[in-house]
Amino acid sequence: MVDSGEVMDWSSCSSICKDVNNLHKVDKHSTGGVGDKVSMILAPLVASFDLVVPMMAGRGLGHTGGTIDKLESIPGYRTQYSSEEFAKLLLTTDGSDDRLNAAIVSPSKDMVPADKRMYALRDVTSTVSCLPLQISSIMSKKIAERPDSLVLDVKFGLGSFNKNVEESLQLASGMIETGELCGINTTALVTRMDSPLGYAVGNWLEVKECIEIMSSKEAALSELSADLVNVTLALAAQMLVQGRKASNLRDGVVKAKENLHNGKAWKKFRDMVSAQGGDVDTIDFPEQYAQAQFSAQVRSSQTGYLESFNSLEVGLVGVNIGAGRKTVDDPIDKTAGILFHKRPGMHVVEGDVLATVYTERDDQLANAVQRILDSCTFSDAQIELPPLITNFVTNEGVEDFDQSIFDE
Repeated sequence: MVDSGEVMDWSSCSSICKDVNNLHKVDKHSTGGVGDKVSMILAPLVASFDLVVPMMAGRGLGHTGGTIDKLESIPGYRTQYSSEEFAKLLLTTDGSDDRLNAAIVSPSKDMVPADKRMYALRDVTSTVSCLPLQISSIMSKKIAERPDSLVLDVKFGLGSFNKNVEESLQLASGMIETGELCGINTTALVTRMDSPLGYAVGNWLEVKECIEIMSSKEAALSELSADLVNVTLALAAQMLVQGRKASNLRDGVVKAKENLHNGKAWKKFRDMVSAQGGDVDTIDFPEQYAQAQFSAQVRSSQTGYLESFNSLEVGLVGVNIGAGRKTVDDPIDKTAGILFHKRPGMHVVEGDVLATVYTERDDQLANAVQRILDSCTFSDAQIELPPLITNFVTNEGVEDFDQSIFDE
């Protein structure tokens, strides 16, 4: 499948960057979820450590969102590049020996064309969930990038394609074995997707949450985005370990947190948006972005502790209000989405605003509000949330993830 089309040829880029073969190229792949906006923070964050992050991402379909759709809500942001253009984008300096190092683009139409045909066959033969075919589809595109290392975010739970952790561990192990056989140092974190990640669901709304986290230490420390930030820091830490910029996962978290808080990730994100043709004023002044015409609040029906928002139901609501698509040809409403004002584990009082729904489809608003409310589960007693990251997987086996790495 990899050899059915173009592959990245980094050695041919020596005219652009004479040290190209000495630069560590590291990528990340997520199996998808609701509110999963990690890549938009992760790529510039890891690139701020002088690692090259050649990230190819996809569009949303069904209840899961797509990073490309989200970034294209920034006016002018270009996502289509040939392999040669992609390499040049990443490696060209601005005259101060400062390479861009990070770019998030769509896969070239000439890269792994066999996967598109295979996926069409899987669709009509009811083999979309077939594990070997999942592995070959995901890994063929990553192998075609020719990275030196790869970190996988393999999700499980209500809003994931894999509903239980055992399925995700099987998928992770298979992808790691495939990557290692192709000479790519590959590891995985297994993460829970029962509730949306972060407080925003919807294309521009998710970009805005990422902007806030990268441009404000206060926002990066907010309880509303704590799950998103922790997953991002853990993935960044492992990418730094594999890129030989950190000695271990704990050291990587400390270093990643520093560059998130000191503005280096934000600077790299602005550079990436500018280099890919995006309007930097839009991300500098996100409050000026047009808001959806219609909105409504979701209010708590009871007093207690919020256990979860069903991420699958939230994702399906997002599709109905225009933030996602049912078929590949459906248009996307960049302003539609849901903002959560309360997160699992928080205490709420009857009448508290749990979320706000934004849409251009007035006829869908009341139904969306009711479905978001119905997706909530409550507890009378204070609850301890289950760990967001459950396992760390390598070619040597599976470990429980060490939650203490986030401790100060």
